[in-house]
Amino acid sequence: MKTIDLVVPCYNEEEGLENFVLETNKVIDSLPEYSFRYILVNDGSRDKTYLIMKKLAARFSNIKYISFSRNFGKEAAMYAGLQHTTADYVVVMDADLQHPPEIFPQMLQAVDVEGYDCCATKRDEREGESFFRGFFSKIFFKLSNKLTDVKNPYGAMDYRMMSRQMVDSILELSEVQRFSKGIFSWVGFNTKWVSFKTVDRKLGKTTWSFGSLFRYAIDGITCFSVAPLRFTAVMGAIIFIVSLIYIMITLIQTLFLGITTPGYVTTLCAVLFLGGITEMSIGILGEYIGRIYMESKKRPIYITKFSNFEDENNEEKEEN
Repeated sequence: MKTIDLVVPCYNEEEGLENFVLETNKVIDSLPEYSFRYILVNDGSRDKTYLIMKKLAARFSNIKYISFSRNFGKEAAMYAGLQHTTADYVVVMDADLQHPPEIFPQMLQAVDVEGYDCCATKRDEREGESFFRGFFSKIFFKLSNKLTDVKNPYGAMDYRMMSRQMVDSILELSEVQRFSKGIFSWVGFNTKWVSFKTVDRKLGKTTWSFGSLFRYAIDGITCFSVAPLRFTAVMGAIIFIVSLIYIMITLIQTLFLGITTPGYVTTLCAVLFLGGITEMSIGILGEYIGRIYMESKKRPIYITKFSNFEDENNEEKEEN
């Protein structure tokens, strides 16, 4: 019997976590030829998510959990879950049921029957999403695909099923500042994309604000591309050439045509423009230097406070 681990990052999922497990169990029960196990990762939730995890683990024998000492972010939670997997196939999904478990049979058809290394999901449309947010989401995917070596279709999500070999390859990339969508694509392997229509979550509230999504988009580009740095170099070269041309024109007008040099307005515009370009360039450089600084510290990606994996290890030692 082949095994499947479900890696589920959780942050403030007190209201919907139990419902997620019950709904997912309905799908699991319809696939008796596979053995499923939950790996719930509590990412420093401020509510009773951890207590709900313990309650569910006592109720269902196939539930394991990890609880962080604080909020390290969804990327760290996914990495921690992947580190603890041992199954033939691994699914990464959210606990809000916006990643429907009903797709499991379709995923298994792709990886277990058709031979794909990964079955990933993308959304065609999303109910209740504002035009503003949808517009910037499309812009991000277009920019990311043009500026980086990793390619993802519009609407690509973290929700996917992966082979053991692909998961092991992902775990070899241990950078602290992670962007999993890019990592999934960067490691390669044959991926089949399936689409579905997402709906608004029924229980709990989303923790993703526009600001956090914007920072996530910046991470996605800077983690896999140096294009912004090249952009500043190109801008500097263009400004230098334009400046030389302008200086030559001004000298000719002054020395040979007797026209006085431009005054206050020209100088002010030039200073403001160059100042803006300089500040932008420093900001881009600072973003990359900051990443180098954080990676050089070699801090752990996460810190575990509680976990019932320890109980499992103790049982194995007693048996030996």
